[in-house]
Amino acid sequence: MNILVIPTTDWTRHPVPNRLNFIFDSIAERHKVFVLHFQLKKFQKNLPRETKCQLVPSGPIRIDDPSLYYLLNAPFHLASLKKIVKKEKIDVILSANILPSFIANGTGVPIVFDYLDHLEESASVYYPDSLIGSVIQKAVRVVTRFNLRHATRVITVTTELKEYLEGTAVENISVIPNGVDTSLVRPVGKNEAKRSLGLEGKTVIGYVGSLEYWVDLETAVQALPELPGMILLVVGPGLFTDYGTYLSRLAEESGVKDRVIFTGAIPYEEINRYISAMDVGLNPLKKMKKNEYAAGGKVFNYLSCGRPVLSSRMVSLERLLGDELFYYDDVPSFIAQVNKIFSRPQQEEQYREIALRYDWKNLAKTYESVLEEAA
Repeated sequence: MNILVIPTTDWTRHPVPNRLNFIFDSIAERHKVFVLHFQLKKFQKNLPRETKCQLVPSGPIRIDDPSLYYLLNAPFHLASLKKIVKKEKIDVILSANILPSFIANGTGVPIVFDYLDHLEESASVYYPDSLIGSVIQKAVRVVTRFNLRHATRVITVTTELKEYLEGTAVENISVIPNGVDTSLVRPVGKNEAKRSLGLEGKTVIGYVGSLEYWVDLETAVQALPELPGMILLVVGPGLFTDYGTYLSRLAEESGVKDRVIFTGAIPYEEINRYISAMDVGLNPLKKMKKNEYAAGGKVFNYLSCGRPVLSSRMVSLERLLGDELFYYDDVPSFIAQVNKIFSRPQQEEQYREIALRYDWKNLAKTYESVLEEAA
């Protein structure tokens, strides 16, 4: 097959690769994969990751605001789509983007839409408590439902998202969960990892991911005063909001500033060293549909390094992984669950075994079969 991917963001320079990066680098070993390459100004100084896919640069107008970027570059994306579809005789388009996917409906090529999470909330969450955020959410809802209903097939990550989509008259939906590259994200010695990060002898609860307002690290910061001696390690960049600055202020107000460590962005290839230095991996998310319905990849990253996971209570995760994870609802239950985890023996091999069930290479084969059916 000749496949064109319309991703959610910059394919090689976004600091956190998403599921499409892993899936299509695997599929590219067997098929010809082209990627519409969005070069967002926000990430232009980041070093690009390697990819097995062929990039098709599109969108010369570079600005920080993601919504405005896609709006202003729409004519260029349309031109790029028409050119690559004709030149490379594309068999199927996989899209996870909103406006570019709407434009792609005019190419006549079968489209498979990957509904990664609750997109209308994801698009508006960068504009918290604002009129523009409300407008964007309503506009995205209309365009996304059009895209979904006109797609040949739809892929989503959880049964909950599938049920939500079926309630909006979307058909032909396959569930392919998130996963992990277990060959890259694998445990290293905990003491060695801690020593390399200057955390030797410390008890570490940690988070790996973007710092944005859909994350609930407030609960972890507020719990620290009742978890004496523990360090909160926050690994990852702020992208479009000031959530990281807000957390830093909260840590100072809570009297735990010296026990919260922000690393900023790290090379993805080093993620296993940072997770291996943790005693507990956190999946802290606020209560919203975007989080309730989706089961993100960071949970599998922690498990792949053999670490127990403490997560906000989310229905999708409870149904997918059940009591293989630990859940909290508020500050007291967060404290209680941390203490419960440390009262139990380590189960590194058991957690690693769970992650192996969700290796990207296996999931990519299922994904490939959906694309073949659509094509």
